[in-house]
Amino acid sequence: MKPFFALLFFTIMSFAVSAQKIERKIIIENNRFYYSTIDEEFQVATLHVGNVSDELKTAKSLALPAGRNFNDPIVPFSWDLTRDDFYAINFLNHPLNDRNEALKRFKLSALQEWSDKVTVLNKIMESVDLTPFAYNDPYLFTIKRSNTLTNFFFDGIVLNDTTFFMAITNSGEISFWNYNRLGWKNSEIQKLSVDAFFTLFEYKKRAYMFLNNGQTYEVSTKTISQAPNKTPGATLSEGVLIINKDDNTVKYIKNSQLDFNVPLNELIKKRAIEIF
Repeated sequence: MKPFFALLFFTIMSFAVSAQKIERKIIIENNRFYYSTIDEEFQVATLHVGNVSDELKTAKSLALPAGRNFNDPIVPFSWDLTRDDFYAINFLNHPLNDRNEALKRFKLSALQEWSDKVTVLNKIMESVDLTPFAYNDPYLFTIKRSNTLTNFFFDGIVLNDTTFFMAITNSGEISFWNYNRLGWKNSEIQKLSVDAFFTLFEYKKRAYMFLNNGQTYEVSTKTISQAPNKTPGATLSEGVLIINKDDNTVKYIKNSQLDFNVPLNELIKKRAIEIF
């Protein structure tokens, strides 16, 4: 872990967002696109927001009070949104960040752009102070089952207005979890070899898991079944999902085909592949 005082020294300076890799996915809702990037130095996340008819490069860069870890293997930043609510699993490496309290929810409308007054240190301390919307029982269950983390990956999404869904893997095992504001319900432990990160998405009110090797599964707290898709050979390490909540489609696009100078709607039409 990096020394806290070194972190403090660097973060008193203003934060400049540089070109970084899109993490996991692009979400479209109400004709606006959202994608996240991570500062490689401190692992704090930025949410980029723009209109689907505009180029990706025109997006506003909003500071998020959340981020990912920098342990190996790195688990990409886990997030989702619906209307004005933003959900994040905050796994920032920080002495005060309790991963049992990593599940955060805050208002999109309250987010600010990076500036000399909105710094990395501000966001780290804000993330620590945010009250979780639920305790991270999936993580607690996993580390109680085994204190050795091997092929440990997770993701979480909003399934509907009342349900947050999580999947978590470790040492060849996977479990699925639903939180409905009253408590958690979880699946039985199942065997599934997962050697890289995966991404969850919602499609027609059902949860799906897209593995790094391109395999897709329909998942719930009761069942897991492989689903056919039109993207053979697609890998998450080489591309991102485009989850369009307006027209209820999920597509895949390679990182090499992401042109930040082309309007996103044109880019999707020309280069993205629909999964189903």
